[in-house]
Amino acid sequence: MVLGANPAFAAYSSPVTVSSSTWNATSPAVGVDREGDTLLAWTEVSTSYPYTYRLLVRQRSRSGVLGSTKVISPSGQVPKSPRVALDDDGDAVVVWQAYAGDTYRIYARRVSRTGVLGPVLAMSTATPRAFLADVATDSDGDALVVWNERRSDGTSWPMVRRFRRDGTTGSVTQLTRTARNADVPAVAIDRQGDALIGWADDNAIYARTLSSTGVYSLVRTASPALSPIDGYSSARVAVDRYGNGIVAFRRRDAATGHSALWSRGVSPVGDLGVSRTLSPSTDEVSNHVVASDLDGDVVVVWDRTDATALHARRITRTGTVGSVVQLGIGREPDLAVDDDGDGVVVWQGRNSASTVNTIQTARVSSGGTFGSAATISSNGEAPRLDATRTGGVVVAWERMFTVTRGIQVTSGP
Repeated sequence: MVLGANPAFAAYSSPVTVSSSTWNATSPAVGVDREGDTLLAWTEVSTSYPYTYRLLVRQRSRSGVLGSTKVISPSGQVPKSPRVALDDDGDAVVVWQAYAGDTYRIYARRVSRTGVLGPVLAMSTATPRAFLADVATDSDGDALVVWNERRSDGTSWPMVRRFRRDGTTGSVTQLTRTARNADVPAVAIDRQGDALIGWADDNAIYARTLSSTGVYSLVRTASPALSPIDGYSSARVAVDRYGNGIVAFRRRDAATGHSALWSRGVSPVGDLGVSRTLSPSTDEVSNHVVASDLDGDVVVVWDRTDATALHARRITRTGTVGSVVQLGIGREPDLAVDDDGDGVVVWQGRNSASTVNTIQTARVSSGGTFGSAATISSNGEAPRLDATRTGGVVVAWERMFTVTRGIQVTSGP
């Protein structure tokens, strides 16, 4: 894959602040349906003691019209880390982690395309503690919620629960019979509702598929064997329209001190494909994201721990691995592609004086090129985005104003 000039796409819209000017807002999440209608979510905290915490959502139409802001977390909660997933019609599921009472739990709530709020549901059990949920939904709105569960004996376990479009939930399921220090799981769902779930547990990366009819595959070890002093972490997953998936993950090599980026294909029934090393040997990979179009062409993006480079690579549906491309300088990338593989990468960059964080973006082409980096905000952090079926994206990020921190949004390119 080569680095090319920016394709002739329209410019991004002017950034709009969607959060309150009198609260501190963080942790934006973005979900976009196939036509471009969007649900935005973020957390806010009051600026004075006693502090009040809340989780909010706001809808944005495909033409850019903003709806009213709605608080969706119950009073007394301390919500964190929201995630959003939309079905084809714009009906959404929002999940988050919250401390309430004396423990951490995972909560979920539906928001219809017309703005109607469903009830707040506790997805995890009252004990033990639950953290860092992920969510994915199929075209009709049936969703899967996954999270990490930490128990009193010190072990951590990957968990999953179905959240159906009619508002009912399935049982809480433990994804493996053995776990020691399981990392946060990730989930992706194809158009028919078949899912791929991946997670790390110290010395291995595991993957498991779940069909739309509720059939689980065996737990597969997707990572190569390694020394006990090395380790794996941070599984990320993506699937095409047929359920063919990929799991991307970091491998820590104690001998060299480097964390390399690896990937492995996973079939719809859980069979494992080719294992690949994706990052250069000199990279110390910190954050990575992966996305697939409907035909199985995959893009992987990662940053370095020292934030001196942001790299990308493409893997075609036939298994051809493109060259490593440097998109720019920065960290915390996010990525979305449309049905045909056109998309956008966003990340947190720095201005020329390296004094202020910026929001950078580059176009992904289905033909195998990346556009050059462009700045869409001169002041911002923690960008997140999602794409329509035809490649338009909505991007949200945190911005520091004079007194408070807010959430800004733009669309394009």
